[in-house]
Amino acid sequence: MSSPPRPPSTASRGVRRSARGLCELAPFVAVLAWSAPGRAEDTSVSARRAVAAREQGRPHTVVEVGTGVVALPAAEVCPTSLNACSTGEISWGIGIRNLYQFGPFGVGAGVIWATTLRNDDARGKEELEREHSRRYFNVDGIFRYSFVQTKDAEGWIGGTLGLVMVLDEWTVKRDREPLNSVRLVGPESLVIGTEGFSTTVAAGGSWFFADSFSLGGMLRYGNWILPFEPETSPVGDVASLSGRVDVFDLTLNLAYRLSL
Repeated sequence: MSSPPRPPSTASRGVRRSARGLCELAPFVAVLAWSAPGRAEDTSVSARRAVAAREQGRPHTVVEVGTGVVALPAAEVCPTSLNACSTGEISWGIGIRNLYQFGPFGVGAGVIWATTLRNDDARGKEELEREHSRRYFNVDGIFRYSFVQTKDAEGWIGGTLGLVMVLDEWTVKRDREPLNSVRLVGPESLVIGTEGFSTTVAAGGSWFFADSFSLGGMLRYGNWILPFEPETSPVGDVASLSGRVDVFDLTLNLAYRLSL
């Protein structure tokens, strides 16, 4: 008398499932392999179109990201009171800009975020260890005119007009180093926001190291027009910048161009 057939082992069932899964994936793998050359070709065509648009003056878009130094060399910075001011401020900033370029002209918009490279001691009891810091946020409309346009390089001049916000922040040691991980509802520091207008003139250039990519630099000089009467917090802290502030911005940019 023959014994009943034994059920397939777990290993054999796993092998069959794996084989069946590979068979089901085979059509997708074939489609991906067939479409890969097409994607590479599309990328090449896009790069050639971007080069042709730039060299022939046809409309195209430019996306720039940059980082650099924002300097306020003559600003009267008063983090604790109007009678305790220092001159000058240097910050590190990052920015992104999007431009529509047609022929030698370009228009667009950009944003810059910057933070001060120093923390000042703030007034208050010594055991509180109060500190003060600043951050800047700038939104601009941009105009550029390219007076030099060659196959490998570009030089331009331009200007911006926009809005700027200065954020003064005061913290104590327990804000920066809490005793536990419990987060309470409400602000973790004292903040004063100061809004104003910004206008700059700028000059820069780019070197095209690839079909769609360029590396360049930019120098801007301008003014921030802030309220002439600085805001004061309920505990007596004063906004650190007010009035007309001279601004220099030196930035290194990486740009990508895309034909429309």
